[in-house]
Amino acid sequence: MENSDPHAIIPPNLISEFEMTYWYHGISGDPPKLMWRSDFETNPFPSRPPPGSRFFNIPAKTAHGVFGTPLNAVWDDIVAPRILASLKARGLKYSSLKTVRFSFVKNVGGENHEFYSPVVVWISVHPNTTSPAAVRDATPDILRILAGARIRNVVVEWYEGHPFNAGLGIPIARQSDDAQGTLTLLFKEVKTSSGEPSERILALTNKHVASADTAADYEFDVGTGDPHHILVCGGSRFTRAVAEIEKAVETGNRDIVDFTKSIGESESKLDTPEEDAWRKDVLAQRNKDQPILQALLAQVSTDWQDADNRRLGVVDWAPKISASVDHHCYTRDIATFEVDREKLKNFKGNIIDLGNQYNHCQLGRLFWPGRRLKDIPEEKSFRVTLQLPIRRVLTPELITHPDTEVVAKYGNATKLTLGRYSGMHAYICTDSGIESREIAFYNYERTLGSFSGHGDSGSLVFTCGGDALAVVHSGMARGVCNHVTFGTPAWWVIKQVLVKYPFAEFYGMTHTLD
Repeated sequence: MENSDPHAIIPPNLISEFEMTYWYHGISGDPPKLMWRSDFETNPFPSRPPPGSRFFNIPAKTAHGVFGTPLNAVWDDIVAPRILASLKARGLKYSSLKTVRFSFVKNVGGENHEFYSPVVVWISVHPNTTSPAAVRDATPDILRILAGARIRNVVVEWYEGHPFNAGLGIPIARQSDDAQGTLTLLFKEVKTSSGEPSERILALTNKHVASADTAADYEFDVGTGDPHHILVCGGSRFTRAVAEIEKAVETGNRDIVDFTKSIGESESKLDTPEEDAWRKDVLAQRNKDQPILQALLAQVSTDWQDADNRRLGVVDWAPKISASVDHHCYTRDIATFEVDREKLKNFKGNIIDLGNQYNHCQLGRLFWPGRRLKDIPEEKSFRVTLQLPIRRVLTPELITHPDTEVVAKYGNATKLTLGRYSGMHAYICTDSGIESREIAFYNYERTLGSFSGHGDSGSLVFTCGGDALAVVHSGMARGVCNHVTFGTPAWWVIKQVLVKYPFAEFYGMTHTLD
């Protein structure tokens, strides 16, 4: 007879169904299930209300990056390679190896306090390839590896999952089959590889967005007469885009009325100078934006219904996806397409339009929680226009020592989202056994949803200061919700682009390749 008690441990599981299901509660809308953890016996999971309590809430967790710990210094060169070797020796088919810390809020004495877990070595295995007992038995080896590197107070946790391929932020699609993704950035060719002057403007995205065949190199040959067209918006995204523009026009009209009225009444209210100035700035911007939005809506509604009129460019170069380009073992999932200059009449550079989900004050508080807006450095404060120029590409050194873990991306599917940079490399292995090293990002918090979703491939991950960090290419999900997003470092992507286009200029973005 089946045991219906969710708190019972039913073989072959080593943990109750309740704990497996709720251990990662909060890290995404549909978090993965825990298989095993090294502190199972010393850190009991609260599964029932305390005696005398009428209510019981499961704390929601938030995943954070790991920075400035002894593990950071030895992760890539010592610890991670030895853990991967141990997993392979045991025949475990890992899908990702990464590090994380979890926070949760707990009520103590009537007040909420935030608590942090120890550093976690977070391992996922491909679904249905191993057992809880096998990962439990592999855990002591990993703890010995950590101890051998003089790393203490670290927990090992296991779950099942596998990576999938998931404006700037311009939504794009292959015209051939409507496969969707996001434009990463644009650059000027300036000169061909042979040194001839060139006026071409090219855009960067993912290989799996630009090409159906990801295992073959592609380069456009004028003589073949078979161009691969990239559209601004696929069919479903175009319908959504029209609705978004209509909503923006409606919201703008309403804001103009509301802010005009509130400014007139502000003298009778206890508004701060900052609030009053913000209202005036927003009103001025709305008055400036409305004619542009209305003209865009008219043009899109009449001219862009035909997919041919939405052609943004033609694929120029799309090398096969590879994780063995060089010793870094990063994923090369990139492609370029030559852009129709007529579509770039209003293009001013690699600038992120942050949309209308948040105002500039709200974004400041999300990027710098706990700080007053006036204490945020001016170069890291958002403009009221919500236009963020991408000024530079972070070097490997700056990626290792960032000034904040909070990052953002603007993508085709999920638009503007905030996330948390993991702080150390993640190591992933596909179903076919291809291994790579990645930059990993976690969701900001449960209420803000997943950092990325299907259709966000090619999105640029950036900081509040306009620094390019990575290019999104995949993620790990359960159901429709990602709990981890993977990307390739932007500096390495730029390096690959310059191999093909050695004279490329990135509209003022500064970059250092090593």
